[in-house]
Amino acid sequence: MLSEHVNKVKRSSIREQVYRQIQEWIISGVLKPGDRLKDQELAEALGASRTPIREALLRLEEEGMIQSKANSWTQVAPVDIHQAYRLYPIIWTLEKLAVSFAKENVRQEHIEELESINEELERALQQEDALGAQHHDARFHQVMIDLSENEELIHVLDGLKKKLRRYEVTYFHGIAGAEQSVEEHKAIIQALKDKNFEAVAESLEANWRESFQRRISTLEADKSKSPSPE
Repeated sequence: MLSEHVNKVKRSSIREQVYRQIQEWIISGVLKPGDRLKDQELAEALGASRTPIREALLRLEEEGMIQSKANSWTQVAPVDIHQAYRLYPIIWTLEKLAVSFAKENVRQEHIEELESINEELERALQQEDALGAQHHDARFHQVMIDLSENEELIHVLDGLKKKLRRYEVTYFHGIAGAEQSVEEHKAIIQALKDKNFEAVAESLEANWRESFQRRISTLEADKSKSPSPE
């Protein structure tokens, strides 16, 4: 039941709250690819009227998260693993661009913040807290993105990472090999301390590349363990 995953939305900014809640259900996998979406069911779960529900579904369809057939059905869009191959390079390229904007804004307190977040990531990995690890990893990367102070870049990366999170939830389960990200983050931090922003950008790209490769390797290993259909 969707009602188990949310508090009723407040009347203020109800359109935005409805949109963000349905989007989060899709990203997190509460609503899975192929699930049919019904206005009335969503309205009851969120304590909202059907008008903001319909508006939210239209926005989400424009973003490619849902699909519909006129006068027939609306459902969560399927997840194509091949698009993840396209998203990762775009994201690491834009994060490297963020570094070029952020380098004038980096202060000692930001480096200390990154060190603290990376320590939290390491603890989450030691405790096998996959959700916590994902959260801290995202926080780590967001620090440099926010320091770019480039609103357009921040907005574009936010949208791309929401799409990427769907792939990670659908395909990349677990945290195998993720401890290597802690060391890769340390390389980024050291480059910041050295004020070597070219090395910061290169280390960021390496972190994304290696992370993607680890996830793909885990996915392929899981597939090889699955019994072949008879």
